[in-house]
Amino acid sequence: MRYDEAVATAPAGSDRFRPADLARLGRVSLRQLLAAGPSAPPLEDVAVALAGEPGALVAIASALPPARGERLLRLSQRGWPDDQREAAGRRLVRGTFWYLAYELAADMWDRLARAELIAPALLDDLPADGARVLDVAAGSGRLTAELAPRAACLVAVEPCAPLRGLLRRRLPGVAVVAGAGRHLPLRTGWADLVASCATFGPHPPVGGDEVVAELERCCRPGGTVALVSPEEPAWWQERGYAQRLYSEPDVRFDPDVEAFFGPPHPPFRLLYKRLAT
Repeated sequence: MRYDEAVATAPAGSDRFRPADLARLGRVSLRQLLAAGPSAPPLEDVAVALAGEPGALVAIASALPPARGERLLRLSQRGWPDDQREAAGRRLVRGTFWYLAYELAADMWDRLARAELIAPALLDDLPADGARVLDVAAGSGRLTAELAPRAACLVAVEPCAPLRGLLRRRLPGVAVVAGAGRHLPLRTGWADLVASCATFGPHPPVGGDEVVAELERCCRPGGTVALVSPEEPAWWQERGYAQRLYSEPDVRFDPDVEAFFGPPHPPFRLLYKRLAT
């Protein structure tokens, strides 16, 4: 999702965050979120929103590549009127809501995943039996937990430290490692199945062709890359991914989750590609 789209569509839970919360994200998340691209907040918004928060600015700048971090600090040193700072702060919190919720409200994120069940027939169609499986951006394990009993070996890659901890406690038989879609810590061709649920789309730095290339790099020839309800399915189809739709699964009603995230959208769409041998 583009930053401007995220600003326009942020749910009510965005009101629970403030701009300085961005500095509480881990270094992996900050580097991914603030790499240049249409899904990233402009450095100007970060600098203006946090102009009165030097500690937060330094923490964020230190997580970025040196040139980008220095530019952020230079931008923040300009004199910014209060109304511009407030407007930039609102945009920043809304535009980064899903990152903030993912990492700073991990319990709520887990409740969302438990409310939005994946279509059972979709899970049955994933070729995980006896396979080496890579689950990318595994979150709290919504997809991981379904694939682990079927896989010969499963590695879950997750950038968010609180969710990695939750995964390790919940699924002790799964190898849980830090990493993001743009740089996966596995050797080329390791997996029979590379999967991800409700994560990637066409817009860098979170998605885009660089992420697609990395997902496919980790999959062996003849293996399958499978995206469960990714953003903008047509974009994936243009890259050779076939689509299957399933009956929409039931939703487990959770009023607190709906108040925070808005109406649920359970995953029932599969985009998949079998790599050439």
